[in-house]
Amino acid sequence: VPFETIHVIGDRFGLHYSGRLHGGTPNAFHRQMLAFGPALIKDLAELRFGVVGAGATGSATIAMLTRLGARRIAIFDKDVVDETNLNRLHGATRADIGKPKVEVLKAHVEAMGLEADVRAYPGWVGDSDYRDVLKSCDIIFGCTDDNEGRMLLNRLAYFYLIPIIDMGIDIDLGERGIIGADARVTVVLPGTRCLLCRNIIDPQRAYEEHLARSDPEEYARRVEEKYVRGGGNPAPAVVHLTTDVAAMAIDELIHRLTGYRRRGALANRVRKFLLAEDKTPGAPVQDYCPLCGVEDYWGRGDTEPFLDRVG
Repeated sequence: VPFETIHVIGDRFGLHYSGRLHGGTPNAFHRQMLAFGPALIKDLAELRFGVVGAGATGSATIAMLTRLGARRIAIFDKDVVDETNLNRLHGATRADIGKPKVEVLKAHVEAMGLEADVRAYPGWVGDSDYRDVLKSCDIIFGCTDDNEGRMLLNRLAYFYLIPIIDMGIDIDLGERGIIGADARVTVVLPGTRCLLCRNIIDPQRAYEEHLARSDPEEYARRVEEKYVRGGGNPAPAVVHLTTDVAAMAIDELIHRLTGYRRRGALANRVRKFLLAEDKTPGAPVQDYCPLCGVEDYWGRGDTEPFLDRVG
């Protein structure tokens, strides 16, 4: 049986398929073609993207992917639009309040008229019904603050050789305003440090999120008895900062497809807005880590339980 497409992942993402270097470029992408050539547009149209989280960073990522030429995008998010989202949720209007974010973004993308096929999944990404969809993705953008969701994507990258481009932003406040604002983009795939070893995932918070989903009454009891933390106050969010981190993630994708940057691929990039600097913090190799320290799970694929993960 002939392969339709062969993907090579690593510091560069290589695609091999029939007709990659032949055929025309749609007029809508002509000026992009002048910069990167026609192969990038064909590659983006060929790839199947997943975007986990349809909030500020997710909506910006989806909008940019579509305008770059992506044609197959799956969006996962269980939340609906509320009034506080309107200052940063790309594509949302006041008329969308109360609607699922995934449906709002699907409509927004379709209105662009760029022939993108968007599939909306209005639930938590860890739902068992979504497993086949996740496995069918070629590249996934992690745009969620959900630690349990990140735990799942962290394992998915190694089991199924699916690059995860995870992003986040942290704004610290003091008595006189912002005292820190850092944006982060981390690429997770075999050969890189995982999100746990980089201390990006909080395992305790992941457990609490799991408990809140699986047993809300027990979660409420433990919050009251102070065994687990409550939801707390919402984090600060500003549209130009959330859009910037999404652009960093898209830039990493474009570089890995084209190799256009002089510095090369960046597995972990942190932008410190107050210093106007980018950092590339590393992480030590943890030989005991079952995901990135050893290769037993790399490319393992289907297991029972899913991702060899209980719960």
